[in-house]
Amino acid sequence: MADVVDIEYVRAQGGPRSTRAAIRRYTRGGFRSDFAVNPLFMERFVSAQLPEPGRVPALYAYLVSDASNIIVSVAWDAEAYDRRTPAARGDAGRSLGHAWRAARATGSIALRGAGGEIAVPWSSAHRGATDAAAGRIAGHVPPLSGVVVVVRLARDEGLPSRPLEEGVAAADSLSATLVLSVESGAVEAATAAALLSAARPGTIVISDDESVLDRLIEGASSGTTVVVRGPHSEISAASLVELATESARGPVAPLWLGWDGAIASAGVGVHDGRPFHLLAGLPVEDALALGPALSPWHIAGGTFARRVGDDAAVHRTLTTSVVRAPSSREDLRRDASAASDSDLGSLAEQRGWRVVGWGESGPSFVRRPTMATLNDGSRVPSLRWALKIAAPPGPPGEAWGDTHFARGLAEALRRQGQEVVIDAYAARNRATTSLDDVVVALRGPEPLHPQPDATSLLWIISHPDEIGERDVDGFDAVFAASQTWAAERSAAWGRPISPLLQCTDTRRFHPRGTARGGRFVFVGTARGIARPSVVEPVRAGLPVDVYGPDWRGYIPSAAIRATGVPNADLPPLYEGARAVLNDHWPAMQRHGFISNRLFDVVAAGGRAVSDDVNGIAELFNGAVVTYRSVPEMLDILGSRLDDSFPADEQLVQISEAVRRDHSFDARARTLLQTVLQQRQ
Repeated sequence: MADVVDIEYVRAQGGPRSTRAAIRRYTRGGFRSDFAVNPLFMERFVSAQLPEPGRVPALYAYLVSDASNIIVSVAWDAEAYDRRTPAARGDAGRSLGHAWRAARATGSIALRGAGGEIAVPWSSAHRGATDAAAGRIAGHVPPLSGVVVVVRLARDEGLPSRPLEEGVAAADSLSATLVLSVESGAVEAATAAALLSAARPGTIVISDDESVLDRLIEGASSGTTVVVRGPHSEISAASLVELATESARGPVAPLWLGWDGAIASAGVGVHDGRPFHLLAGLPVEDALALGPALSPWHIAGGTFARRVGDDAAVHRTLTTSVVRAPSSREDLRRDASAASDSDLGSLAEQRGWRVVGWGESGPSFVRRPTMATLNDGSRVPSLRWALKIAAPPGPPGEAWGDTHFARGLAEALRRQGQEVVIDAYAARNRATTSLDDVVVALRGPEPLHPQPDATSLLWIISHPDEIGERDVDGFDAVFAASQTWAAERSAAWGRPISPLLQCTDTRRFHPRGTARGGRFVFVGTARGIARPSVVEPVRAGLPVDVYGPDWRGYIPSAAIRATGVPNADLPPLYEGARAVLNDHWPAMQRHGFISNRLFDVVAAGGRAVSDDVNGIAELFNGAVVTYRSVPEMLDILGSRLDDSFPADEQLVQISEAVRRDHSFDARARTLLQTVLQQRQ
């Protein structure tokens, strides 16, 4: 028995009175409805670190799996406890159970404080957590002054650990009072907030409702800087700090993006006495092109910063800081009858647009034609390109190769004098597509369609098994990242499909002189399967460092170096690896779609070992060694690897050839030439 059920804490939530009944309620669905059995364990936070989040109770998965390096709470540091108390890992309930029982026995527990761990009396910390879980949270806001960071937490926050962490980091950076305002019924958020307040002087937990900000501001002294993270909002600590700093010049808000990734509001504008959301429905690139800040009639959204008593007429929206939150029309209920019209004409002129009409949601624009002069002196039309990708917006999309592929292509097209925006999958049909001259559908696992009023290109870069003849209908030109598949489908479907292989960003991926080490490297997700290219080398005892978000349960945690790698850190990681391990989706391997990662590795001066795909040998001239079976792979990795690859001076030449012939710039030139021919 794990012995981790805190029955007093369970009863505070209205739960059963016995441990057995509490476990039964938790495992039979309570874990999905914010029912918790231990105050030191955040269900959704832990679930997000495990494979298949939400499918099974996270506490159960924690207890039966390799729990090393799992962070169980924003308020209690399980990893630090493991380091101090190695024996805890083998105890009932692992470190969680050991720490909880030790806290009750000793009367003390170390919680996360502003400067590290702080020992606090368990009785008071437990009482606070139990009261919070029961909904016994004070509504009174004490008088405030200085800088105050307010984190508002709704009952149905998707992952309350993230705003809590960002709020703590912002408050620490600003030496600010931290107010955690929690809506009734949010057990996980309220418990963690109570434990944070137990170890952090200057941290206040209050109940959240529609009047909370009025109550807070009424009790604050004049000049107090109030920074608010609104409910259901996704914003970084760095952006909250920037808001606090910029509020010295008047009320300020971040650029507000909707959940689809398009702009929800750049502030409230006014036309004929009616408010509207500035730039609503446009891609974020359009706001960034207008400068670091805009001056709307009024800031918009539930995330903002202002100084108490500041009646500054100028409100600002920072395009350099963004918040993602649900779209809302709440700000449009403001009385704008006496306000002057916003100077939208000047704003549109900055972007090279003009206003051609007004509707219920605001203005409509057209783009003025312009020309661009390239480095060779030639002049080409400067068109507006929209790159459509299958990746989701925001942080989840950062784990997708499609996101970084689109960014590399966008930068290359801009170097060709083009204007480029990127639409995440949820924004593929945004309301402002009429501005776009060219659409490039970077086809992955999800369907993307041509746009009738634009030149539409389809570039199939993955998942060829999901592409049918109808999927290419309506596109002005179709490309595929495989020589063989392009030829086969052209013949079968009776329409030209041109080969256009994947490529690399040569501005980032190039040799830097990183010394080659002795460890293999793999970067990527588990895809929900035990990928042999990773699992088998690890099982064989080879030195493999894995970087990816969902490998727990497939390999020991000791092999998982991190859940991801910043894109800027990939080139030296690839160059310095003994070899980079790679494999392909089965359909991509069958149809000759060579992974983008191989182009990046070789361009960076690295070496790779990959499953065999038609064309790899010709493309990479030995810098990628291939295998056809697991035993062959293990034989290659376990042998004198240097004998399998060309000499270092040859690798330099191969890298140069890849960067010359397979760069995003080369692909951008091909796409631009195709579009110009189509538009003639």
